[in-house]
Amino acid sequence: MARVRWAQVGAGGHVARRTSAWWERLVAAREGRAPQRLVHAVLEVVVDGSVRSVDMAPTWGRSAGARRVVVTGPVGSRLLGWWPLFRYELRVVDAPAPPDHVLHVSDDLPLPADVLDDLALVPALTWGRDEAGAGDMWTSNSVVSWLLERHGVTSVGPPAGHRAPGWDAGRCVARR
Repeated sequence: MARVRWAQVGAGGHVARRTSAWWERLVAAREGRAPQRLVHAVLEVVVDGSVRSVDMAPTWGRSAGARRVVVTGPVGSRLLGWWPLFRYELRVVDAPAPPDHVLHVSDDLPLPADVLDDLALVPALTWGRDEAGAGDMWTSNSVVSWLLERHGVTSVGPPAGHRAPGWDAGRCVARR
């Protein structure tokens, strides 16, 4: 069994929430649309009765507890990616996503039990950039949509009235 938990971007901190809202206003104005609430997707997979969460986060900061780092990549610029401040980790955490601020849950996704094995195949693209020419930047949402797309789960997307930056990039890269 697998599910996607959708949470408000920056739910745990004021800085991320405010800067993301400002960024969304700028992007929406450039695209000629109304700003939307931004969400972050976390994939949870149940393996042998234990919940494993797939997430992508900066290498610095709070430890996510017991985790397995599968892929690392640069944040913002490949040139700065050698420095931990500009690196991310794609990780599997042996725990469910924190329940705080969950807006929506997409349940009972038809994913195989070995879906986590595919994480090693996730491209280590630069977080915040569109290196793949997908028309959308690579983010933590890209990893979740990439995995779902590779396994034919195309009906899942952000909750109505919300936007998940990077979601389309993951789907586009997976289709190649």
